[in-house]
Amino acid sequence: MGYELTIVRLKRNRNLYFPAAIDTEAQNPIAGPFDGSTKSLLMQAVRCFPYVHQIRRGQDRYEIETPFGGRLEVYMTSDGHLFLESQAALELALALFRGLSTVTPDIAIEDPARGVLHDADSFRAWIDGESDSSVHAAAH
Repeated sequence: MGYELTIVRLKRNRNLYFPAAIDTEAQNPIAGPFDGSTKSLLMQAVRCFPYVHQIRRGQDRYEIETPFGGRLEVYMTSDGHLFLESQAALELALALFRGLSTVTPDIAIEDPARGVLHDADSFRAWIDGESDSSVHAAAH
């Protein structure tokens, strides 16, 4: 089993400082599932990612496995939730997130095991071990 992450849509006009602990927010900053057109755009971006191949025909389930090691499974549920499962590939998750944020900028990486939201910079710092214990609440 790998490390599970979620790409989430954020509510507009939220002033979050990343990493952000979801349970310390006055209101949940996650906006809910992606709509149909955004789902399509995100899945097109996933399909264009290097080293990607579809796992199950007819489903939005893909695997990215580089020759350098690491594997990332990406899947979009029919109700619009985007999940990642990383096998020693957090760098791949970050690269994919950066690509997806060009499609729709109001997204974050959710680490459900820790209850934390990340932008690209805070996720990079977490990967590097610089911010493991530093989690901020939203600006008021």
